[in-house]
Amino acid sequence: MIRTLYIDINNELKTCESPYEMTSEPRLLWVDMSEPTMHENLLLSQFFHFHPLSIEDAVSVRQRPKYKEYDDYLFYVFHAIDLKTMKPEEIDVFINDILVVTYHKEHSEEVDKVWNMMINKKDNSKASTSEIMFLTLDAIVDNYFPFVYELEDKVFSFKDRHSVDISTEVLIEETFDLREDLLLIRRTVLPMRDLVYRLLEGRIMPLSKKQKIFLHHINDHLIKQVEMIESSREMTADIRDNYISLNSFKMNNIMKILTIYSVIFMPLTLLAGIYGMNFDVMPELHWKYGCLGVWVVMLVITFGMIVYFRQKNWF
Repeated sequence: MIRTLYIDINNELKTCESPYEMTSEPRLLWVDMSEPTMHENLLLSQFFHFHPLSIEDAVSVRQRPKYKEYDDYLFYVFHAIDLKTMKPEEIDVFINDILVVTYHKEHSEEVDKVWNMMINKKDNSKASTSEIMFLTLDAIVDNYFPFVYELEDKVFSFKDRHSVDISTEVLIEETFDLREDLLLIRRTVLPMRDLVYRLLEGRIMPLSKKQKIFLHHINDHLIKQVEMIESSREMTADIRDNYISLNSFKMNNIMKILTIYSVIFMPLTLLAGIYGMNFDVMPELHWKYGCLGVWVVMLVITFGMIVYFRQKNWF
């Protein structure tokens, strides 16, 4: 689907489906290509005459957040997050002084939000392509917060798991799933933060004072999100290590108890084995009190070892 918004030299805002349908020369032109067909993709080359490499990046290959500079325009790759599938969605932006083209293969709520803002804008005299791009970038970054907050809430919920009858194996599995989600959002937010930082430093395009203030706002949000993500990753690592340590501690206690029982029964097993041999001539074999004597010896050994282990604080 293609939709076109343009502002003419009289600062009158108009909309149409295709840029071919414009009725006047635009001072500012925004073309949004959402879920475009193969035929609609031809607009990038036949109408706008973009460089084939930037068209390839937008149409064919999923890219990390980045920018490229061409002769008469800049090409940006932004990543939004789909809160339903929790997967990154690529939004490509072609921009120069009078033209901005947003290209995305999935429907974008962020672009819709900015589109409605421009439609309802009362004063179009100061509208610019950079404003559209920055508003889109701000909407994308703001939509990271629900995902980041949700993951942070999941991390904090682990502190209540001790009171729930749930196995350590399940907890460890949930922790690794949570770390996988954190890694996914981290792979999106970090490159976006680097891109915004380079924008803020003026290494890509010259910025006015107002634009720098706006980018500082976006950059602050990204810094906060990165800090929350890193904090959550550290907490999940601590949770994982704690549960592994707890499991090892329980296993060591079990092994210690079993070892103590084994050590206690070893001499008793030895005595039982000796007097269980089928020989006719053995000491005390035909003694009247032989069985009682063996029982007494075995009980003395048992209680003696228990007292010794207790004195050593082994259990």
